[in-house]
Amino acid sequence: MVLQQHHDKDYTIALPLLHNNRTQYLLIEYKGEAYQRFYHLIQQLFKSLSLSEYTIYQGKTIQRLQVFIKVDNLSLEDADTQVQILSNALKEKMDSQWKALPSLSLPDAYNIVTLPYKAL
Repeated sequence: MVLQQHHDKDYTIALPLLHNNRTQYLLIEYKGEAYQRFYHLIQQLFKSLSLSEYTIYQGKTIQRLQVFIKVDNLSLEDADTQVQILSNALKEKMDSQWKALPSLSLPDAYNIVTLPYKAL
């Protein structure tokens, strides 16, 4: 019932990215009008980096994309380094309209992800 309400966009469900200061996923969440460009840029960037274990989802609106990158139980420090590398590579190609998580600069309570709505 709660998941259906989330899917119907009545409620938003969020989950922590960190468990015991470690994560299984890196997240890049884009929110902006150039979402189609971002979608293709992510695919090109990840292909050039030989990064294949990722999934792109649509968020609550069509202009919100969530990119989940599977990692092997990284510490918060290592995860922060990895998402900053990816974020900096993206910044070379377009204006920054995304957030990269998990982040050392945020308290644990803000290193969360809202459940996506559909895979793209």
